[in-house]
Amino acid sequence: MLLIAYAAVLILVVINFGPIMQALGRFVGLFKSLFIGIAIAFILHKPCQYIERIMRNTVLKNCKPAIIRGLAVLKTYFLAMLVIVILMLFIIPQLIESVRLFASNIGSYLENTQGMLNQAANLLQITHVDLSDLTDRLYQFLNQYTANLGGLFAGIIGVTAGIFGFLANLVLAMIFSIYLLASRESILGNCRAVSQAYLPHQIYEKARYVYQITVDTFDKYVYGQLTEAVILGVLTFIGMLIFSFDYPLMIGTLIGVTALVPIIGTYVGGLIAFLVLLMVSPLKALWFLVFLVILQQLENNLIYPRVVGDSLGLPGIWVLLAAIVGGGLGGPLGILLGVPLATVLYKLLKNDVKHRVSVEEV
Repeated sequence: MLLIAYAAVLILVVINFGPIMQALGRFVGLFKSLFIGIAIAFILHKPCQYIERIMRNTVLKNCKPAIIRGLAVLKTYFLAMLVIVILMLFIIPQLIESVRLFASNIGSYLENTQGMLNQAANLLQITHVDLSDLTDRLYQFLNQYTANLGGLFAGIIGVTAGIFGFLANLVLAMIFSIYLLASRESILGNCRAVSQAYLPHQIYEKARYVYQITVDTFDKYVYGQLTEAVILGVLTFIGMLIFSFDYPLMIGTLIGVTALVPIIGTYVGGLIAFLVLLMVSPLKALWFLVFLVILQQLENNLIYPRVVGDSLGLPGIWVLLAAIVGGGLGGPLGILLGVPLATVLYKLLKNDVKHRVSVEEV
């Protein structure tokens, strides 16, 4: 009877997968600010602990723990805001200028690409490939978009409303995150006490085990990938300045953002950057590819193991599959979350298999 009931529930879930996901999305949307606050607190909890440890051992050795915790939270948020302000005032404007410069030169780049395609076609003795239709369609799309002033005005209103809604959710999320950082021990203690009171001991131990695996995996993933992305993006930017490649800030930022996805992210970003530089100069594009391969090998073998430590431990093929499935289900956010979730499932399955094998051998 249990097997039949399980099969019936599974069939109902498969048949109504779309409505179930929509209902789940609406439910999650009601607690969007809370989830964003949890994410912010999760990202900032290690810097906050580090700052609090320094303050307890040096400056505020004799102060009350509550005062030290509050000052540590405020200092962590101040440093985070300072980083955001630096990005907004110095890096983002230059990045926008690089993108604008690239967009203004797209016509000449397409002409260069057309010439390279014609040369390749002559070598292969095939008909020429014409990109003029692609250029005409691009300009036609831009003209139609800019000509529709009413739709543009409505879009501006919608974007403005979305910005205000985002800011409201962000303020609430910051309030939640400050509360979580300031009272993390008591919150976790209360959750642990409630779980012990209402769950059977065996189920509680399994839930605690899954929680520890999940937190450890996400902790390693978040800090590991953020550190690797920053290091790789900065080194790419510096190397492109040294070797006089075009658009160093734009491509360095692209490499850093795509490096958030383990293993495949850098290759995707490198391919996009190669195509961009190919339109500027094929020779520079080839040299950039050589530079990026050498840089990634140095970063993976020398810098990353010393700064970050061991990787997630998920085989490369499963990383690719997790990124594809996550992207199909949740877009860019699904790509980022799909890899650590797949790692959690992989570790749970791996540990369970080892436990069952050891029990059978005994």
